[in-house]
Amino acid sequence: MAPTAPVEHRLGRFNQIYAHLNLICNANSCDWIELESAPDLALLTRAIEHTIDRHPRARSVQYQRGVILGWRHLPQRLPIQVEQRTSINLDPAHLRAELLENAWGRRVPTRDGHPFRFIYTRTPDKHILQILTSHTFTDGKAAQLFSGDIAEAYGRLAAGLPLDTATVELPEHNHDRLFLAGIGGLRALRLAWKGVAGFFHDLFMPAGRLLIDGKRSGETDVLMVELPPPMLEQLKAAGARRDSTIHPLLLLALLRTAKADAARQGKRLRHGLRIVDNFSLRRFVDDPRIHALYDCIAVPYTLELDPDEDDEAVIARANRRLEALKGGEILSELYRFRLLFQSSLLLPKAATIRFAANVLTRANLICTNVGPIDARLERFGPIAVRSYYSFPQLFPPGEVMVQISAFRGRLRLVYLYDKGQMDEAQMRARFIDPFIAELRRTTAADAPPTSLAANG
Repeated sequence: MAPTAPVEHRLGRFNQIYAHLNLICNANSCDWIELESAPDLALLTRAIEHTIDRHPRARSVQYQRGVILGWRHLPQRLPIQVEQRTSINLDPAHLRAELLENAWGRRVPTRDGHPFRFIYTRTPDKHILQILTSHTFTDGKAAQLFSGDIAEAYGRLAAGLPLDTATVELPEHNHDRLFLAGIGGLRALRLAWKGVAGFFHDLFMPAGRLLIDGKRSGETDVLMVELPPPMLEQLKAAGARRDSTIHPLLLLALLRTAKADAARQGKRLRHGLRIVDNFSLRRFVDDPRIHALYDCIAVPYTLELDPDEDDEAVIARANRRLEALKGGEILSELYRFRLLFQSSLLLPKAATIRFAANVLTRANLICTNVGPIDARLERFGPIAVRSYYSFPQLFPPGEVMVQISAFRGRLRLVYLYDKGQMDEAQMRARFIDPFIAELRRTTAADAPPTSLAANG
């Protein structure tokens, strides 16, 4: 039976990260879906409403009580609207600017509404649906899951099929208890020690910059690149030859790209390259409902790479770090965040925000590998999906972010960067084209990439 009164839960630690950052930058995340034809907006609204009704966390608004942030789960959802835009602007650059304004021009509501917006833009030859969420509500997995659930519901409604009415919720909302319940004794002490050590390491050993000049404008631009089908398979084969996944190969290419960029400026990466990535903790919960839950439960971690090591040593170092994280070492980050937030409570609000931003993302290159995209996003019922991309905001002090995914057998790259520091031509020349060249070197691929503008 649905509750008849709001139910309150304290905001999880990872959600708090982005709640703090949302005060100094826009924490919107955008799922960018280009459809072959116009959707039935009434049917789309019904699909969205059904998806929200199944998930109590989707029927939430955020509250603050003193220093405590939390979600208030409402017994009934608030009204849902699909905003409509019509653009006659056929210039790809101007259309992209309009769509990015949709994504980041206004923060997704968190305290006075459910944490998402839906915008449908129609041009003479394009149909683009943007599903906007807040990083205080979703991580990359949850944002994709939310869009996939809506696509599935739309397809079932269009076909006259029954909808899944099962409620998706976990009884436990406390991140510490959810992920650390089975850990005790010496292992808990070891993880706590590593968390504390990591906190002070990031605080007193800042990462070197990527040597990007220019004042930050605070406006993020996006470039989307899709590589031809052989590249993904060639990367998998190259990884298999090294008994590795493709992720360390991608990290190697990023390291070599950053090293070459520094060398062109007559400098070097004196402190190596420190990369921030997100690691999902869903694997550490036995309840299968965790994989259908909308929540931010991906924790940032750092990976340090030495540009003076050879390729095989870099790959081996990355693999050791990733295997240790999968084995449970990532849980030490929970202790680091506990220390961070307890210490930040002693500071004024503005100092707290700056402190959180600079300690939590202490590297200047952000890399996220979201893996294969949900196959449900290949169609909205009878309507084929031309392209699907999902990306967050570029959080400070990160200078460049690359998000890597696979969709329909193709490897795709989404680059986010500050407009005040680079234009598109500079971004391609310094970071995108060299990165693709490094992938070719690793895989012996020589097929030219296919670049897609941000409007698909």
